[in-house]
Amino acid sequence: MTKRKSWARRQHPVYRALRRLRQGGEGLAQCLVLGLCWLLPVDWASGLGGWAARSVGPRLGVNRRALDHMAIAFPEMTEAEKRRILVGMWDNFGRMVAEYPHLGTIADPASGRMEVHGAERLDPLRAAGRPFIVASAHMANFELMPIAAYRAGHNLSVVSRPVNNPLIQRILLFFRERPTGNWGKIPKGVDGARQALKLLRQGLNLGVLVDQRNSQGVALPLFGRPARTNLGIAKLAIDYDAPVFPIQLERLGGARFRLTVEAALKRPDLGDKQAEAEAMMTEMNQALERWITARPADWLWLHRRWDRP
Repeated sequence: MTKRKSWARRQHPVYRALRRLRQGGEGLAQCLVLGLCWLLPVDWASGLGGWAARSVGPRLGVNRRALDHMAIAFPEMTEAEKRRILVGMWDNFGRMVAEYPHLGTIADPASGRMEVHGAERLDPLRAAGRPFIVASAHMANFELMPIAAYRAGHNLSVVSRPVNNPLIQRILLFFRERPTGNWGKIPKGVDGARQALKLLRQGLNLGVLVDQRNSQGVALPLFGRPARTNLGIAKLAIDYDAPVFPIQLERLGGARFRLTVEAALKRPDLGDKQAEAEAMMTEMNQALERWITARPADWLWLHRRWDRP
């Protein structure tokens, strides 16, 4: 089917009505699930989500991609060990979904559920009114990053791709924004890039998850294989003199976490912005390798990161 015919089919009234019906059903199901999790104590909700996901997730066909990705990262690993990690990945994913209504509670310092290390690296920048960029990955409960920043007195707008179902997107935004009022989410794409530029010009801060494949990116090594990597944040950092801090998120067990702000990426003086950006993002990929190797079950292996062989 050509792109034109496919587009015309999607615009047909019957197709659009069926799509809205499907989205409505998905949205209702999501609302009921998160509503139940909202009523439960945080540990019960997290445990229920983990149990449900690890009971169903490992049976899904999408796991083939995750196993292929593990073979790239850990070529010597046995099939049994990869499947053990896969169960842990689904457990983490289910817990993350169930923890949405409790994000504010988890990130509250008084709850004792979240260790934060290295945050003092950001304080001099706030005092000087200088912007910074934080770079993280789809690990543990990555939704906690902007809320933890807000709790520590930092503004942080996060670049994020909206989910395909607009009803589910609204539900997720409701729970994301409850602890912060509005954490300033920025969509991916051209509009998002414009918003990011505007924020940095105003001296505000930017957060990005950098562990997904970017079709327009540059091939940089990740676990020994070229992975298309977006240089955008490195170029913004160079243009606006904004340091880039890698942030590692770890699940310590149940609904307990550790967030570590690592030293800023090095900015080599090579006399060429493209080469400097590639060097910075190569270092960022090395941080990803280190985090994933240490806690492989915390990473969402389902995202396509490398080109198909």
